[in-house]
Amino acid sequence: MLAHLIADYPLQSDKLVAAKMRLPGLTLHVAIHWIVMTILTWPVRVLVWPYILAITFMHFSIDYFKVVLNRRRPEWVIGPYLWDQPLHWLSLIIACTLMGNQTNLPIWNVTSPWWIYGIGLLIATHIWYITERVLTYRDKEIQPQIRETMWPRMFTRLLFYSGFAAATPWSLLFVIILFGAAFFLYDRFQYPRRWLVTDILVGFGSALIVLIILALF
Repeated sequence: MLAHLIADYPLQSDKLVAAKMRLPGLTLHVAIHWIVMTILTWPVRVLVWPYILAITFMHFSIDYFKVVLNRRRPEWVIGPYLWDQPLHWLSLIIACTLMGNQTNLPIWNVTSPWWIYGIGLLIATHIWYITERVLTYRDKEIQPQIRETMWPRMFTRLLFYSGFAAATPWSLLFVIILFGAAFFLYDRFQYPRRWLVTDILVGFGSALIVLIILALF
């Protein structure tokens, strides 16, 4: 999952998104997924390489279907984006379940919480940045503002996520202080107030997802 999110968000630029409309660009995108998955599973590469290839093929198939759909219905933007990720996650779950059953690897055991914290970090930062752009794609005024404020808002969400994910009295005090500083800065740079509320909720939601996963596994 971490490899998938890294390759599908930080490593997928706007140019690559446009290039995916043609076979060479789509092949490059899927190759990046394969490379990242191979790197992150390197210690057990001998056991998992067939499943990595299967995941890569499924990713290509899902994205190819999305490309065909986009050509026929270019006005469908939000819907395909929202169902695209669940399909990828489902393919990952199926492949990992088979991988665990046939290799006896502890697929569903969290050997290090930092992998999970990394997923939460990506959700709070780059994944929400892309999601917000998709959800507001019709608003031509807000789109440039989202791009221009990408890094400061990402950093703010990262701080909120870190404070909530730590889940200690001191970290919650940090969140309160951070809220005051962010309120002042967002007002100073004339960011819409709803952005501050959104960034706080995204930071909290990302932390909540991480804490639930850690509690379950």
